[in-house]
Amino acid sequence: MDLTPRVPEAHQHDLPVKNKDGSQDMRLRKITGAACAATALTVSGVVSIAGPASAAVVACGTTITQSTTLTANVGPCGDDGIIIGADNITLNLNGFKITGVSRSPGDHAGVRVPNKTGVSIRGKGTIQRFDTGVAIFGGSGNLVYGVTAKDNINDAKGSCDLGDGISVNDSNNNTIQANNAINNGPYGGISLVGDSDGNMIKANTTVGNNVQVCGRVEDEGIRLEGPGANNNTVLNNKVSNSLLAGIGVHSNIGCRNNPPQPGDTPNNDFNTIQGNTVSGTAGRQSDGIKILRQGPFGTIVCAAANTTIVGNNSSNNEGSGIIIPGTSVNNVVNDNTVNSNGVDGIRLGGPIFQTALTENAQTVLDLISPDQPTFTPGTDFRALFGSGSGNVTAQLVPVGAIKVTPPIAFDSATSGCTAADFTGFPAGAIALIQRGFCDRATKVNNAVAAGASAVVFFDEGSLGREGLVISGVSNVAIPVVDATFATGQTLYNLTQSGPVTLHVATDVSYGQQQVNVGAENNTLLRNTGFENAEHDGHDDNEHCDSNMWAGNRFGTVNKECVKANGGTGAVTTPAP
Repeated sequence: MDLTPRVPEAHQHDLPVKNKDGSQDMRLRKITGAACAATALTVSGVVSIAGPASAAVVACGTTITQSTTLTANVGPCGDDGIIIGADNITLNLNGFKITGVSRSPGDHAGVRVPNKTGVSIRGKGTIQRFDTGVAIFGGSGNLVYGVTAKDNINDAKGSCDLGDGISVNDSNNNTIQANNAINNGPYGGISLVGDSDGNMIKANTTVGNNVQVCGRVEDEGIRLEGPGANNNTVLNNKVSNSLLAGIGVHSNIGCRNNPPQPGDTPNNDFNTIQGNTVSGTAGRQSDGIKILRQGPFGTIVCAAANTTIVGNNSSNNEGSGIIIPGTSVNNVVNDNTVNSNGVDGIRLGGPIFQTALTENAQTVLDLISPDQPTFTPGTDFRALFGSGSGNVTAQLVPVGAIKVTPPIAFDSATSGCTAADFTGFPAGAIALIQRGFCDRATKVNNAVAAGASAVVFFDEGSLGREGLVISGVSNVAIPVVDATFATGQTLYNLTQSGPVTLHVATDVSYGQQQVNVGAENNTLLRNTGFENAEHDGHDDNEHCDSNMWAGNRFGTVNKECVKANGGTGAVTTPAP
């Protein structure tokens, strides 16, 4: 799947910017509630229905419209398990299982809740082997209580949009409480996706959500992905053996310190993470509690801000206990315990550098034959990040299944995804490739392998994907021009009427650019940390006096600023 942070697109296999320490953060995804409409498959369980209705047989894919108590297991299901079809009803699992068919193609949910309010899913049952165990799309005020969601792993055969134990998507004021989320992925044990505000994630246990599929190394125990996931509370959960982070709060394109820009998306702000126990993350960059900084080259990305992280124990993780990145501000980090982590106890990120593209000469996209229409640099096209320099005049050849007639489904264009798309491609030609289903670097690298002299890469034309692409590909030697959907549509239609000769030229260079000074205006009071591998308290901010470190008990610190504020953060050694 071709991924972009939701601006308003999603999941983009973009190259992330690098932190000063060389670490990288991950990207987001797009989920649509309409995906994978359920169909009834096998009859597999009997239910009793509250009210006047009598007992009924439940098949995989059944939509229930009255409160229902399972009296038998449901499944195995090759599609959705149960769909909730009415507001204010209860699905009581009653200790039974809803089971999917592992690795079944498509994005399927064990229990799908589309645009419903006041629904309760409870009963100490198990939902397993779907792409997501429970998926709430829209609506509000729903409850998931006492459920075990385990082994819900995306099949990696489709869009890879789902991949969680329990996911809340564009839905407010839900309660996810006292559940077990075990071995789900590749996204999260419990996830808040999109504009999901005011949700309570309380007293859950997440274990072993460290699955790597769909090319993603980003599974988290509890995941506040957003964009626009605000005022949520993550309270008294036990999180262990996660991959990217135990509890992760994601970031988005657009920076609050700059004037708002077209395409900016809201950040995930004013969330509270309190009283959780986080341990045993599964890699050096796998941190306990982490505000992530993520985004494509060539953009300024703001991490979540105004996050309250209080009273947690984030110890014995492979990475750091608590991470605040260089683009995050106004956070409160008080009364936490961070011991025996593999890097730092608490770390504030410093200056962030990213590679910037410079067009040394105006990029050229010019029709030679036919010689009309003309395209405008910077509006209709530009050099794509990762492009090499070159000057090419050659035949333009469309590659693979290109779609230029709207409506075009999101991530449906497979153009250039496989080497087979280039069968018969003439060496030295210019490849016309459409953004879509697979990683854009894969598309361009396939073109290079097929002998293309240049690539014109145009946007997909699905909702939110009509303009110039924000970011690029890994570096290649040939020119790669980024074009709008309208430009690609015009070029493709011309090739259907006869040969097209195109002149493409790029002259680009790359250099490092500092995009901020580091995390600022954060308050860190009364935290305790000992025996972390590098430092118990660590502040990489060049202007570290803007962060208040006070009353902390640390064995080691990296800078005097961690001990600032009248000496109240002085280094303290543990008692013998």
